[in-house]
Amino acid sequence: MAMVDSTSTSTAADANYPHLFSPMQLGGQRFRNRIAFASMFSGRPHNGDVTPELIAFYANRAAGGAALIVTEPLSVLRRVDLFAGQVRVHERKDLDGLCRWSAAVRQHDSGIVAQLQDSGRGDVRPLRKPFSLAPSALPDDLSWTMPHAMSKSEIAKVRDDFAAAAAILQKAGFNGVELSSGHGHLHHQFLSPWANRRDDDYGGPLENRIRIHVELVQAIRSVCGEDFLIGMRLPGNDGVLGSIGWNAAAEIAEALTQCCSLSYVNFVQGSQASTLYMHVADMHSPRGTYVDDIARLRARCNGVPVAATGRITEPAQAEALLAADKADFVMMGRTLLADPAWGMKARANRDGHIRKCVSCNNCWGEVVHRGKPLSCDNNPRVARDDEVDWWPRRDPVPKRLTIVGGGIAGLEAAWIAAARGHHVTLFSESADLGGKARLYASMPGCEAISSIFDYEIATAQRAGVAFKLSQRASLQDIQASAPDAVILATGGEMYWPSQLPIEWREWGVIPNLWTLIKDLPRMREETGTAVLYDFDGTDVTYSAAEALSHHFSKVVIVSPVESLARDEALVKRQAIYHRLLNRGVEAVQWSEPSPNTDLENGRVAIRNIMTNRETAIENVALFAYATPRRPRDEMLEPLKTLGYDTYIIGDAFVPRPTMATVREAHDLGENLWATPRMAAATTLERL
Repeated sequence: MAMVDSTSTSTAADANYPHLFSPMQLGGQRFRNRIAFASMFSGRPHNGDVTPELIAFYANRAAGGAALIVTEPLSVLRRVDLFAGQVRVHERKDLDGLCRWSAAVRQHDSGIVAQLQDSGRGDVRPLRKPFSLAPSALPDDLSWTMPHAMSKSEIAKVRDDFAAAAAILQKAGFNGVELSSGHGHLHHQFLSPWANRRDDDYGGPLENRIRIHVELVQAIRSVCGEDFLIGMRLPGNDGVLGSIGWNAAAEIAEALTQCCSLSYVNFVQGSQASTLYMHVADMHSPRGTYVDDIARLRARCNGVPVAATGRITEPAQAEALLAADKADFVMMGRTLLADPAWGMKARANRDGHIRKCVSCNNCWGEVVHRGKPLSCDNNPRVARDDEVDWWPRRDPVPKRLTIVGGGIAGLEAAWIAAARGHHVTLFSESADLGGKARLYASMPGCEAISSIFDYEIATAQRAGVAFKLSQRASLQDIQASAPDAVILATGGEMYWPSQLPIEWREWGVIPNLWTLIKDLPRMREETGTAVLYDFDGTDVTYSAAEALSHHFSKVVIVSPVESLARDEALVKRQAIYHRLLNRGVEAVQWSEPSPNTDLENGRVAIRNIMTNRETAIENVALFAYATPRRPRDEMLEPLKTLGYDTYIIGDAFVPRPTMATVREAHDLGENLWATPRMAAATTLERL
């Protein structure tokens, strides 16, 4: 249930954020504030149709305070699309669904703009597409797809299909469209002198390369009129050699805003290439990563409103950039994914209640890399009907719950159960709550991780959780708390590499990743090589390697698989490689440490698992390991023997990513004692 009406006003908040909550004029349309939700794939259409889950996802962001909603890319052309999950506009496939979609957003006094996009030759997957279009027959940098070079008649057909889609969307109640001409997609390829090698009216000088855009805007205006919004997503710096940098982007923006009737523009970075990571700046990038560059581009946009994008996470940050006249409004995707009520809470002076975006880009990985519905590490209720500003109802009969473990799993379950009115006691071995996530957040560039446990701690305190800090709970402690149920959220520990003698572990000279991170603040610069055995493959390991590069003359990562960050989405993997390569970190793949290692003489032996050949890394000053975690579940059986209704969650049951951990703990906190069935369910049945 929502705690605050999305249409309520707050004079005090308007005074705190006068620019953010001032009305905005785009074209002939007026919007109640300057908060826009940026286009993101939701993964929620089905067979090209609009679904209730899709509608709820967007309606929630409108109800939470965004005055303008930009949809995920919609399918326009009658051919194989980049993602089968796109809503298909052509041939009026689901006009009724489109009408319901727009109505659900507009009922919250918000506008809705549909993004029209064709990816051209581009694909983030390492698969050659069976058919694609492009201005020139050049292979895609990522998928190696060779496209069909478009004829003039095919260019006209694309223009007409886009205009026809805009007319359908206008009939369905949409306020306008946004034309995607960035990220290396089809229309970006026409703008790029690197991707566009044509020698006709659509290639060569700038006036020719923008021609397809000019004709497209004219075609849409001819069928939809002047009041219909036409936004354009333009490239800023796409990072591709010989393509579009900041100076070229300014020339393109100036030319298009001068000769096209555009309602707004926004700028995106990177391309379908080795620079893909640039379009979603992660937590290792500064806040407002591209805001100053966008401000410089805005000066060349002939007065057309410009949106600021890129790691805008705080209301105060958005207000400051608007006050400094760096943009006309803010367009946020991941920020409003993490908390759709971001605007509502800011306006009600409840900034501390916002679940912040971590900028981890796991959301991108879920929908693009794994083909799942869009999800968030810090928002386990994405697209649920009650997602906006959710707070649980109080149970009529309060019970006593004891939680062992002060990490993100224990904290998430604790605050929800306490908010339901139950008496919750949480034991934490450490004086600092947050568990391993707090260690992760302690490294340079990883500070945003703290937003997960910071929210949980503050909300748990507000809900009345009783914390027992610096106390490792014993069975006697648990019995003394007289619980009706116990949740074990005791986490896991990295297992010792099986290739190394077990006695080495007892000597304590080879730290695991978590011990290493604890020691980082006390490390001094020294000559020698740091070797990190990577059997983990996640950002925390590579963040530690990057940190080590500031302390040692050389850092080598040894991994038994073919590439670092193998299981991470491409956008994260690229960013990881970018950071490590720039710091000179080396990688040895298909390899593992050998028992022939001689640490006393600074020699780590490495065995190639494909050939069995051994090599050695010399002058080693530090050898550490990051491996899968083993559950710390030793209290489970004793608690069951004592007859306690016991639940085990997070890494204590089985190691899993943050997203799955938070969601599992959230659901348990919400549903514990809700029904007899749930109270009796085992962890395995609930997964």
